[in-house]
Amino acid sequence: MNWKRPLFLTHRWIGIGMCLLFALWFASGIVMMYVDYPELTYAESVAAHPDLERGRVELTPFEAARRAGEITAWQSLSLAMLADRPVYRFGAVDGYSATVFADTGEPMDRLGEQGAMAVAAASGLRSGPAEPEHLGLIEIDQWTITASLNPSRPLHKVALNDDAGTVLYISDRDGRVVRDTTGRERFWNWPGSTVHWIYPLAIRQFSGFWLQLIIWLSVIGLVSLATGAVIGVLQLRPFARNGDRKISPYAGIMKWHHIGGLCCVVFIATFLFSGLMSVSPWGVFAPATSPLPQIARYQGQLSLRLSDFSLPAAAAPIREVNWLYLGGQPYSVSTLASGERLADFGPDRQPDVAARISGAAPQLLPGSSLTSLELLESHDEYYYSRHFMRQPLPAYRARFDDAEATWYHINALTGEVVNRLTRRGRLERWLFNGMHSLDFQFLRDSRPLWDLTVILLSLAGLGFSITSIVIGWRRLTR
Repeated sequence: MNWKRPLFLTHRWIGIGMCLLFALWFASGIVMMYVDYPELTYAESVAAHPDLERGRVELTPFEAARRAGEITAWQSLSLAMLADRPVYRFGAVDGYSATVFADTGEPMDRLGEQGAMAVAAASGLRSGPAEPEHLGLIEIDQWTITASLNPSRPLHKVALNDDAGTVLYISDRDGRVVRDTTGRERFWNWPGSTVHWIYPLAIRQFSGFWLQLIIWLSVIGLVSLATGAVIGVLQLRPFARNGDRKISPYAGIMKWHHIGGLCCVVFIATFLFSGLMSVSPWGVFAPATSPLPQIARYQGQLSLRLSDFSLPAAAAPIREVNWLYLGGQPYSVSTLASGERLADFGPDRQPDVAARISGAAPQLLPGSSLTSLELLESHDEYYYSRHFMRQPLPAYRARFDDAEATWYHINALTGEVVNRLTRRGRLERWLFNGMHSLDFQFLRDSRPLWDLTVILLSLAGLGFSITSIVIGWRRLTR
């Protein structure tokens, strides 16, 4: 039949072009189960800060802000140590930032090489007697591709010369340690995330090109799979006119490809489609509204009134202090050395965080009804921690009846907004995380069942891809 010829040709040549990439995707996915792309985890971020020396803080936040520059509408404020000196860090909504030493009021323009070495030497991520080594000031490299680091660039690259081969990336703008990598992470991420995400720096630094590359490779892969599925069904012997009852007309590697493809087509299609969904193609998961004005209403203050703030009275060692508002009331959140975060509303203010959250939550979306405010004591299908994604407990889930069916998760101990999930966000959770990583609670909570399931499916996909490579090689060398 005339329509079969283009079907076979399409499948043949797209398959030849994509078979090696399919194999690499499945193999690298197994690596990524155990070695993530380098990231500064919450625990590492806490460890990177020395204990705050409150006795050396000579300026109030208001006094420090007067030294920071002309901008008065600051959106964020924190206090921590920069090496052996306390610093205030201010942030504006447009990304502008300023760092002021809290002992002298001296603004910090740039950290510099000596400052970066001092930060690395004082960091809790350093272990052993070896001296750090400055490897240069960079804008971007293979492990700092993500756009979330753009406000921190340029970055000082400092090797700690420890047994793990740790390298720190320290912002020249504010002196924060923003990323760390180890020798193990760097080694395994080449056959892992770099292959799986097509993440070589030479490609990924052109974000628009990289996005289109991922989208169209995924679409072409789905076309290859769809045409193969149609051909596979048509070639099954029970559908043949001659009455031959052999399940496949092929022999050898072709038979393995035919039957294996039909057995694997559903989960391979699932992995391909969910991989496409991971980049939100054509903005399918883009929210209709921004969360920033909603959170500002919840806080009750668009910009910080710095005269409202003072140092918390916590007795335990503190690594960092952040100042915030909740329902228009100023307060601080202190990060302790243990990683615990404590809210301090001051000695003269009502400390009932639950009452403050319930009073402020309706202001997130005042034009809609707050249908429920549920306290989560454990993780569930929509709120859970995995890899570098930390979701603190207990937390409140605030549900609204707005057009986007918005959910907000709020830290029940500190009142901080953790995340927002609209209807599109929840759909993305299933179409990407659920289908691609099998992030289902019954599997997630039953390891190693999750490991075995993902590995077996990946090995099946890899085996099928190898049959494609062998067939494609034979065709090209014929």
